[in-house]
Amino acid sequence: MRPRTRFSRAGMAVLAAVTTVVAVVGCGSDADEAAQPEEAGPAAETPSEEPEPEAPSPTPGPTPEFSALAPEDAADGTDVGACADGACEVAVTAGTTIPFDPGVGGVTIAEVGESRVRLAIAFSGGGSGFTEVGIGPEGGSFGNADTMIVEFAVLGIEDGTAVMRFAPEGS
Repeated sequence: MRPRTRFSRAGMAVLAAVTTVVAVVGCGSDADEAAQPEEAGPAAETPSEEPEPEAPSPTPGPTPEFSALAPEDAADGTDVGACADGACEVAVTAGTTIPFDPGVGGVTIAEVGESRVRLAIAFSGGGSGFTEVGIGPEGGSFGNADTMIVEFAVLGIEDGTAVMRFAPEGS
């Protein structure tokens, strides 16, 4: 009985190895086949179909011209009190708190970097969060849908001072 047991173990090992090879080869995907290099020789010389030309990507429409503002060009200067109604353009530095209507929430400028501003936002319904926005006409928004949503953007940064625009949504 021992010879048969040894043969059975050896046979089982061979069977397991063959099964594994078949399973691995049989489970290949198209991605696996695409990753295999082409074989050189007569088959490689067979002309292949030309790839279809890519469709041209749509040309984006004209974007409004944007020119960064210097801090002295902020419409409301450094008067953050002008923001109480949700609409202002002010020069701010890190630590500046902007007092909006209590139903909207509040903003404190956490950091002014070379090309971005980090804001700490206190939500009117409780809670707070941070957001970062880079220089440009598009920014972000916060507020309360029942009172007012305030949109904001960084219009320019110079020497640690950012020019920010705040406006009621849609205005």
